[in-house]
Amino acid sequence: MHATPLLALLGLLASAGPEGPDAHLLAGARAFREGQFATALVEFRVAEKLGAADAGAYVAATLVKLGRAEEAVEAFGAAMPASGDPLLDQYRAMACYEARLYLCADRLLEAVAARGGPGMTEQATRTRSEIAAALKDEPPTATIDWYLSRCTGDLRRDRPVLAAAYCAEAAGLGSRRSDGYGKAEADAALSKARQKGAAR
Repeated sequence: MHATPLLALLGLLASAGPEGPDAHLLAGARAFREGQFATALVEFRVAEKLGAADAGAYVAATLVKLGRAEEAVEAFGAAMPASGDPLLDQYRAMACYEARLYLCADRLLEAVAARGGPGMTEQATRTRSEIAAALKDEPPTATIDWYLSRCTGDLRRDRPVLAAAYCAEAAGLGSRRSDGYGKAEADAALSKARQKGAAR
């Protein structure tokens, strides 16, 4: 199920020549399909450096498979600022979920459930139910403080895409509180993170 966009890539690149970014995309897709995710990551990164348009999204999906959720969030943030392929959006949601960015994951899974096939819809619905149960009560201030700390820490470490993700989560959680705790601070930090990311 998770290899679907990469299998499609295999079909599209079957006639690719032995050189250039397409050859590396093809090698990465084969490695991904065979479960050799470290090799796939290398090939997709080479393809990305050579200018392959879709390689960034495949890098991110492979990072998810390797359990490197925060790196995947960053890679998806750069590669896919808007919704794209439902299966890649599912990988993006998985990256958010594993990085404890539950509002991000829920938003993406809502789109996956609306556009994906039956298996994807079922999985997305199940995960959304888990998220809804976890977030049914007003978020504690300590939880919002944790997200704010990650947000500002990642800003200091010059990781603006990841910082923006944690800032947005803090702002979203703050808006779920009657007192709006942390929302103004998170919104301000989110603006800084976006400006920093845009300046790169």
